[in-house]
Amino acid sequence: MHKKVKIVATLGPASDSPEMILKLAKLGVDVFRFNLTHATLEESHARTKAVRKAEETLARPLAIVGDLGGPKIRTGMTAERQVHAGDVIRFVKSEDGTDALTINFPEIIDHLAVGAEIYLNDGAPKLEVTRIQKGVVTARVVVPGVIKSKMGFSAQGMHVNAFTLSAKDKADIKMMAEVGADALAISFVQSVADVRAVRKACPKGYAPMLIAKIETKAGVDHAEEILREADGLMVARGDLGFAVPLAEVPHIQKQLIRIARMMGKPVITATQMLESMTANHLPTRAEVTDVANAILDGTDAVMLSGETARGAYPEEVIRTMVRIITRAQVDVVPQAFPDNTFVADAVAASAVRIADQLNAHAIISFTETGRTAQRIARYRHSQFIVALTPSASIARRLNFSWGVSGVVAGKIASFDAALPEARSHAKTLVKKGGQYVVVAGRDQFGTTGTTNLVLVQTL
Repeated sequence: MHKKVKIVATLGPASDSPEMILKLAKLGVDVFRFNLTHATLEESHARTKAVRKAEETLARPLAIVGDLGGPKIRTGMTAERQVHAGDVIRFVKSEDGTDALTINFPEIIDHLAVGAEIYLNDGAPKLEVTRIQKGVVTARVVVPGVIKSKMGFSAQGMHVNAFTLSAKDKADIKMMAEVGADALAISFVQSVADVRAVRKACPKGYAPMLIAKIETKAGVDHAEEILREADGLMVARGDLGFAVPLAEVPHIQKQLIRIARMMGKPVITATQMLESMTANHLPTRAEVTDVANAILDGTDAVMLSGETARGAYPEEVIRTMVRIITRAQVDVVPQAFPDNTFVADAVAASAVRIADQLNAHAIISFTETGRTAQRIARYRHSQFIVALTPSASIARRLNFSWGVSGVVAGKIASFDAALPEARSHAKTLVKKGGQYVVVAGRDQFGTTGTTNLVLVQTL
């Protein structure tokens, strides 16, 4: 246990064999991502089986997150044609017999503003809104390209009044329930209602961790409210870079990480982290700096997409990421929080403070739900956290949280019975540290409730 920031790796043709999944897990992957835009049920079953086999072989939790495709915003039917810089394109709410373009969510037109940039087909062509009048948006072509039917549509300030889950998303949720995925990532979250809709769509008995992907201006504006309902956030910088001015993305990343830390819930920084390694053996210096800065911002996890799904060097990508993490995490600045008026938060703050004062070997958390470990992790202190839980599901969920190693310890009856095992796990998982361990938990085992106890034990 040498890295505190977790690695999320996307599975694909380059990485989804059982042999490669085991190799990547050995190298440091904590969470395997299924991109549900492409995954079939057969593929998902095979990948899950391989992940669980690797988990058994390595004797440590490995988590699975299914990433829902979300709503696909596209233009309507139109004749294919080339457009050049300076050409004028009109967007209307319904077809009017001209070559104007429509959008499958027409209300988007009402939320665009003069000066907003519009991206078709991921940026070519690119347009700028020059006029809005009576439900018609006029835009000037800035970057040339080809106009055709069913193009992807993104725009700054884009907003949709209400989404309903697509039939595909509903089917994918059922598929993830069938394979037992630990988490679902929800695309294009704009409000609390979007998170609640996914939770409601989960089959009875399936309660995955829900991670809200923030990739729209509305999602940024309502991030704190969204996170009260969701179990974690993802800074989805790809689509976010289309929804807001590019210069704002680094600042929004810092803002979202700060909100997640404040609320003690995990945050993943995603998109193009080591993108050049999809084809190259080495990353760019800018990519290394980008990953390090996300770690210095305090992110819980970093995510790889095409780098591991279809890249030429998936193993070297993970080795590179681990090297960046282990160097950058040394300089992460611990943070104090002013909201320690609840007993559980006060206990977590005390555990961290005592551990630092004693240069403790580790912090041990007894947890039924994982929240105790997450509360401790938000401080980004120097000690690793060993979280003992009777639930394999909770141990896997903690793979999203900074510096936490989840251990399935069976039913915990009392402190006296649990402490010897806890100390043993701490010595096994954390190789260096002082002679003390700091323990946080609840005085009445076997029940969920407020963490109300912290004590110091010698190894």
